Amino acid sequence: MFKIGIGYDIHKKLSTRPLYLGGILISEKNGLLGHSDADILIHTICDSILGALAEGDIGDHFSDSDPKNKNKRSTYFLKKILKIMQKKSYKIINIDSTIICEKPKLSRFKNKMRMNISRIINLPIDKISVKATTSEGLGIIGKDMAMACKTIVLLKKNESV
Repeated sequence: MFKIGIGYDIHKKLSTRPLYLGGILISEKNGLLGHSDADILIHTICDSILGALAEGDIGDHFSDSDPKNKNKRSTYFLKKILKIMQKKSYKIINIDSTIICEKPKLSRFKNKMRMNISRIINLPIDKISVKATTSEGLGIIGKDMAMACKTIVLLKKNESV
């Protein structure tokens, strides 16, 4: 059995925080406002997995009102969600993500993000796509006040032998 999940996240930019995407440090400043490290790429991967499993969303599992989650790295959440997925006997077939922002330009970081996600999930890098685009100057993202990300994931039920 196959399942598909979709994740979407958007955060305001905040010049006083570091920017993490895909679990890697992109910049010491110009990060995103959030209770955790606000890694929108990891958040959307988490939400897409949870959605495919009909397990709610990241906020259901890691509340932004819980002090334990304050400034927590989003890769911690992803590792916990992977355990939920494995307990339900699913595996990831592929991940496709798009980050939407005006700045910074992300082309030089995309492969690093893919490699880090590959390492965390234990999925071959050729099964992970990270793309980046702009909103052509439109809206809150176009005014460089926010960043967004969307992800789709394909899961497959492990076959019993």
